[in-house]
Amino acid sequence: MENASKALLIAGAILLAILIIAIGMFIYSSAQSNVESSITQMTTQEVQAFNSQFTSYEGMQAGANVKALIGRLLGNAKTYEDEAGKVPTVVFNNNGTSKSANNAEYNAGADDGNKTLDYVNNLNVLRQVIDLKHEYKVIMNTGTSGLINQITIYYTPE
Repeated sequence: MENASKALLIAGAILLAILIIAIGMFIYSSAQSNVESSITQMTTQEVQAFNSQFTSYEGMQAGANVKALIGRLLGNAKTYEDEAGKVPTVVFNNNGTSKSANNAEYNAGADDGNKTLDYVNNLNVLRQVIDLKHEYKVIMNTGTSGLINQITIYYTPE
């Protein structure tokens, strides 16, 4: 009889230990999903912060604002020289003719430093082409990552 009561106590202790372990695992998995969702949210916030430096220039803009956008793009190209996904393609469309500042020949952010230099040079040329007295339409496209990957600037004479 004494052995049976000790066996029941041992069995109860084992069941209690299993219950405590199960509750611990439940709390851990619940906390882990919260951590993962906050990491995803942080990434979304980073994407929004990156895009916000350009989105204020979207729509019809005066030449001065377009030049300011190009200045931001030049700074961005230097900051993210090694991350091609964060350097948007810039296309200038002047009355039906299109010139790209970042096409296959000028792939900004590539490993070859000269390609980034070509991108920067093309943006500097484009900055000189932009006339302060004209208005331009700026359109921004995002890629699958959510980052702005192309900026198109249109000028159509009145």
